[in-house]
Amino acid sequence: MASYILKRVLQAIPLLLIISFIVFSLIHLAPYDVIDSITTPNMSNDQVALLREKYGLNDPFIVQYVKWLSQMLHGDFGYSLINQHSITSELAVRLPNTIRLVLPAYITALFLAITFGLTASANKGKFLDRAVDAIASIGIAVPTFWLAMILIYQFGYRLNLFPIIGMHTIGKENELADFLAHFTLPYITLTVAFFPELTRYIRASANEQITEDYVTVQSAFQATRWEIFSRHISRNILIPIVTQIGLALPMLVTGAIITESIFSWPGVGPYLLSATKSLDYPVIMTLLLLSATLVILGNLLSDVLYAIVDPRIRRGGKAS
Repeated sequence: MASYILKRVLQAIPLLLIISFIVFSLIHLAPYDVIDSITTPNMSNDQVALLREKYGLNDPFIVQYVKWLSQMLHGDFGYSLINQHSITSELAVRLPNTIRLVLPAYITALFLAITFGLTASANKGKFLDRAVDAIASIGIAVPTFWLAMILIYQFGYRLNLFPIIGMHTIGKENELADFLAHFTLPYITLTVAFFPELTRYIRASANEQITEDYVTVQSAFQATRWEIFSRHISRNILIPIVTQIGLALPMLVTGAIITESIFSWPGVGPYLLSATKSLDYPVIMTLLLLSATLVILGNLLSDVLYAIVDPRIRRGGKAS
């Protein structure tokens, strides 16, 4: 198992380097750089030239790339062009806030999706199946921002049950009850956003398993529908679920941009949105690379979990 994981990690390294090169090249091609953001009309050409030298922009492209990559590998993501704050320090604060919101919402949505998806498949063609399908269809059709606004209006404005912006009330940063009050509405919004597609995916995977021969054999041996689903089908849909878990990893960084922005949650989403509006390239570049890295790590995680769930995969499809 260890050799399989090591092999997959070594395969991921060249891909990460290629992605970092593409991200840096795209930003380098942009008609705007750090000097354009900090120069003023009163500066002379000599002053501008000194700034370009200071930031290393007169170096050859490949030299700039190697320096930038070296900084990234040492955890130094540079500074924002807008406020000159350290990007590393900003992410150290904002990333845990995003994970604190997205992770519970995704786990809740996954748990509900497994329950509803298997229930729908066990009652294929019946009322429960159609009801779950209708709920999932409505959930997919409802825009996240619209749902967030409805929740804010009903539970924040009219009923005044929950705060509608921020993560804490000023002066109550260490109170759990205050955090949970701020957490509830964005958590519900994200759970509803994640739930429909996961439910449809698991329902479709379970419906495929129903047509397999082993289900027919179990039925011939008088196994109940509960026994077939709980002992066999639920195990065989683990691989599709593992795929979804791996693909969900990038969402820990960029999965709640709209929701975080609407509720003014101090996470990565508003940071990326603000950087995009102000063309703050170092921030955009760092978050793009971080997101791309998580995509690769998500695939790597999926492969490792595949090998754990089904040992035939790490043996190259050979039976023991």
